[in-house]
Amino acid sequence: MLNNKNTKTTASTAADVPQCADVETELIRIVYQQSYTALIGVIATATGIAVVFVNEVSAQVVSAWLITIYVLSFIRYLSIKKFKAQDGLAETVIHWGRLFAFFAFLSGLTWGAASIIFFTPDKIELFNILALIIIAMSVGSLAALSAYPKAFYLFVVPAMLPMIWRYLSVDESYYTIFGSLLFVFNLALLSIVRVNNRMIHDSIILRFENIDLIEQLTEQKEKAELANISKTKFLASASHDMRQPIHAMGLFLGVLEERVEKEDQKIIVQKIQKSSDALGSLLDSLLDISKLDAGVIKVVPETFLLNSLFDALNNEFQAVAKEKNLQIKFVSTKLCVNSDYHIIERITRNLISNAIRYTESGRILVACRRYQGQTLIAVYDTGIGIPENKIQAVFREFYQLHNPERDRSKGLGLGLAIVERMAKLLGMPLYIKSLVGKGSVFGFVLPAVQASIPAITKVVAAPDILYFDGKMVLVVDDEEEISDSLTELLRSWHCDVIAAASANEAVQALRKNKKRPDVMLVDYRLCDNETGMMAIDRINLLYAGRESGKTIPAVIITGDTAPDRIKEAERSGYRILHKPVAPDVLRLLLAKVLV
Repeated sequence: MLNNKNTKTTASTAADVPQCADVETELIRIVYQQSYTALIGVIATATGIAVVFVNEVSAQVVSAWLITIYVLSFIRYLSIKKFKAQDGLAETVIHWGRLFAFFAFLSGLTWGAASIIFFTPDKIELFNILALIIIAMSVGSLAALSAYPKAFYLFVVPAMLPMIWRYLSVDESYYTIFGSLLFVFNLALLSIVRVNNRMIHDSIILRFENIDLIEQLTEQKEKAELANISKTKFLASASHDMRQPIHAMGLFLGVLEERVEKEDQKIIVQKIQKSSDALGSLLDSLLDISKLDAGVIKVVPETFLLNSLFDALNNEFQAVAKEKNLQIKFVSTKLCVNSDYHIIERITRNLISNAIRYTESGRILVACRRYQGQTLIAVYDTGIGIPENKIQAVFREFYQLHNPERDRSKGLGLGLAIVERMAKLLGMPLYIKSLVGKGSVFGFVLPAVQASIPAITKVVAAPDILYFDGKMVLVVDDEEEISDSLTELLRSWHCDVIAAASANEAVQALRKNKKRPDVMLVDYRLCDNETGMMAIDRINLLYAGRESGKTIPAVIITGDTAPDRIKEAERSGYRILHKPVAPDVLRLLLAKVLV
């Protein structure tokens, strides 16, 4: 333990040394940055003093002193210029700091010599002018040299001490007192420069710490973004691999439901279908997140009656609530809103599903009302409630407050995350109130629409038993199970089917069959880096310039949830279905395309 401690102390000391060097380097750079202006002031002041004293003392002495000032200033100018031209390491900069202090000492000696050379006992008032100038220069250098006190000490002490000595040597008490006060003033300057230097020093350390903090935050942000990208890729990959067999299972169940005749067998098939739909619903949550990440959800605002939305959701959730012995009521309304119907439906569905999951007894109420001049759509429940300090947390992805056992029936913890992000997409605020043990209210606020505006009533289409006699469907999918299940399902709907694993196989089969497909169902990701869009284009080329010349209607069926792949599929312009596809959804789409 002792050895470890010593090692840590040594490492800490080694880490502190560069930091001290960096601070000193920065202090020296500050001094050099302010030096040009100081040199101009020195030259102008020295010239003025020479003009005043040229007739009072020897002209040769004045000239020699002035030339010394000029030469020293020129040398300092060259050194400053050379320093600024280079971007040296800390050790080099510290060397330049010592050189600056040396020149400051020479400058102090030169100005101290002025108090000896230009002392005029007969005209003490002239010497007072010189003393005033030296005092002013000392005070002025306090601001310029506080960053590097060594240079200040080496300038002020030799510059002021000869002047103080001259005043103390005058045989008058007035000047003796004044000289003593100047000595005290000199000590005060030395003390002030230490305080100023500490403040500058601390501010530089704080700046370095802020820079380090920003770098750490940037690094952590980049790590978080990389982790989020990795999470998205993992979920997309896992979601794709899971969707394939679930998609095939759902299609086979569709075939089985068509063929089963006995009622007890149909009940079993329906229960299996229900379990498959539940798993598909979990995957759809991941798909919603991926679509939001990809930014492919387009907002299509339209005016519609809220009652039509409530009627559709009422049909959907009555049986679900009944299974948990809950009452669910939708309050009839004549209010209408202008927004994207499908996004509003998805948000409301998620809120109702969440309320049912976390309500063990009592009731669910779905209603709307005027709220601060707008329309509030809210879902009330008598569930377990949420602590106030956890309300923001429940909107995080995969966060579930009351599901430590990760019960699958309570979802993945994405419902409210999707609600929040879709609400932001529409630019509408969420409304939340909750009391632990009493229940919760989750809602969202939409701009009010005047009742006089004609509203679009949404009709939820129920799939009829449709058959497509004589229609040719081309299936392109490299997954054998999916291709087989989709073929069987289509044939049960009286379709003629050609199945292929790639565009090449499809082209060869179509050349033999010599019949033009009425529609193509193509997987997005095929083998050998071939995409569904590439396969569709290849097949359409086969019929270019023949028959009607129109392209064959096509539907891309994809299990990909990666944001970039979703964007690519959406840009293709073809109809998109996401696996697992319910047989009823596929049948409705084919009815629109073929009938």
